[in-house]
Amino acid sequence: MINEFNVVSYEEAKRHPILRHILLDDLFGTMDEMHGNFYVHEGDLHLQNDLILESDELDKLPDGEPAIGFIVTGNLTLDCSVLNETGDYGPALYVGGNLICCNLLIGGAPTRIIGDIQAKEVIMLHYNHGWMQCDGTISAKIMIVEDYHLMPFQKVISHFYFNDRDPESPEEYELIESQEGNTVIPEKLRLLLNNVLTTDFEEIRRDLAAGESVMKGQERTQDYWQTKVQHNWRDLKRVPMTMRTPSICKEAMGQNVGALQYFPFSTITIELAQDAVQLDGRALRYLPDELITFDLCYLAAENGAILGTDIPEKFYDSELLNTIIQKSDWQMERVPEVFITEDLLVLYVKTGRGAWLDKYCKQSGVSKQKVLERVIVDDIKYLHNIFGWHLSSTTFAFAKQFYDRLEYTEDWKRISEQFDQKITRLSSSFL
Repeated sequence: MINEFNVVSYEEAKRHPILRHILLDDLFGTMDEMHGNFYVHEGDLHLQNDLILESDELDKLPDGEPAIGFIVTGNLTLDCSVLNETGDYGPALYVGGNLICCNLLIGGAPTRIIGDIQAKEVIMLHYNHGWMQCDGTISAKIMIVEDYHLMPFQKVISHFYFNDRDPESPEEYELIESQEGNTVIPEKLRLLLNNVLTTDFEEIRRDLAAGESVMKGQERTQDYWQTKVQHNWRDLKRVPMTMRTPSICKEAMGQNVGALQYFPFSTITIELAQDAVQLDGRALRYLPDELITFDLCYLAAENGAILGTDIPEKFYDSELLNTIIQKSDWQMERVPEVFITEDLLVLYVKTGRGAWLDKYCKQSGVSKQKVLERVIVDDIKYLHNIFGWHLSSTTFAFAKQFYDRLEYTEDWKRISEQFDQKITRLSSSFL
């Protein structure tokens, strides 16, 4: 595909009799940086393959400079699609005539079409870092514009049109909320797609970016779905239930235990639950209640489970909470007040900053000073936590009394020097 273009530097383009007037167009006039080269084709161009507008996927030009953009001075016709999945950036596209393609997916790549845009199936424009201007008419069966800056345009959209910035976007095509609280596409659009299990724009975008047709009439094989899930575990949700084999499910769960929510119910055994929780304790949230046991909760606590979200309160006990706080002290905010004991708060301070110790002591009626003194006497290594986050004249005096003696001489000296500035700021009367 690249062979159809000439490489032209920005400096050369400014002197080129055909290109120099193009650079005055808003597309390039509003671009902040003009460092690199253009892919340029003068006249009409017919491409059999996709035109990929992804900066990270384009080969570096001969001199190592990045591609500013693609310029076709005439009509651009593709047997396949124009694809820019990245929403943040992409090389610009300028077409001096009409753009004809199967699908058009544009995110962060600035796009300027002087003539018409004719997409045989889908036009999808996404994310607010890019913009498009088309002087002619935009036509397609499906057009989706999501949080995107599209200049005023004329359109002929035969089947489905959604534009969250267009007051004329039909109300019956608005996104809806599922029973689970997720935003999903309307049934009108789902029925046009080759997979009725597709429920959101992100899934459509992934398919388009892969160079696929998303409209009806496509036969999908077991191998297709295996490859699809290998690229993104979330696509297990869209695999027909009869094709959700143990192999595909295992592939998806290996990427993320969230795939469990899409497993056929009959495949979720206690053995599978243990394997999943061993991978990631957050797997608990996707398991049937009848499979969740004390042993499984303890295993989950060792592997990143979150209190409340993953581990139900009926399984809380001191040992489990100790494990959770040792792994992630921020979860103290999720511990119910009835379980906040002096022992747990001592562990909380030993584990990290103990940033909200005052709050938890007041809630539970535990003496903060007693907690800090217990931490101090347990081991001199915990003075890093005390002096770092809970240093006061009282804690310093207590620590000094306990550790400023012969057997701790080196450790006490090292810690005192490390926190010398903080200690010096304390009132000298307490030193």
